[in-house]
Amino acid sequence: MAAKKPIAVVIGVGPGLGASLARRFATGGYSIGLIARNESNLETLQKELEQQGHTVLSVKGDASDVSSIKNAFNTIRTKLGDDPEVLLYNPSGFIYKSILDLKPEELQNALNISVVGALAASQEVLPAMVKNGKGTILFTGATASLRGSSKFACLAAPKFALRALAQSMARELGPQGIHVAHVIIDGQINTPRQVKDQPDKDIDSFLNSDAIAETYWQLHVQPRSTWTQELDVRPYVEKF
Repeated sequence: MAAKKPIAVVIGVGPGLGASLARRFATGGYSIGLIARNESNLETLQKELEQQGHTVLSVKGDASDVSSIKNAFNTIRTKLGDDPEVLLYNPSGFIYKSILDLKPEELQNALNISVVGALAASQEVLPAMVKNGKGTILFTGATASLRGSSKFACLAAPKFALRALAQSMARELGPQGIHVAHVIIDGQINTPRQVKDQPDKDIDSFLNSDAIAETYWQLHVQPRSTWTQELDVRPYVEKF
């Protein structure tokens, strides 16, 4: 009888990085739990991975809603039969607006998605990780994690806060065997929509989502004597 695979959960699954993360960790030997609001994204990816022989469970869930997150993880634990060993937290709420037009409730929703949701999801996986003395939690950041550009307050404020959460978690949980890292994505990812909307842009000037996913995998398998807490990735032409 084959040994049961460990579980990796990806929250925030679209056609770009979320899908690439699911593919990479499935290839690495994990059963995959997928959580997203868009069921069509989930169904398409699940079908693709299952055709390749992987174990995948799709659960509709809203990262801005703590009860929705809890329900999604309860479903994953019940149906996949174990606690997740890896959490890949990828969602964000972004509205491009002047600070004069940005509504408080829009910022609150973005904070709920990026920060409160990240905390709630982490608390769903951490008890088992602490008990087992191992686990990986990787958060997706952005250029806005480091600086707040004009009209990007609704992205920068939540991403600044997510970065702080990741730092605090890493310092508390690292000594307990849990690797927490924050990845700054500095540039545009090669999602189908981004590539289609910018047909004259060199494809190598986008971040390749599969290459980013490989970076997340390397963070996951790092020896604990050389753990990275934060790294940044960008295309070779990106100014920084």
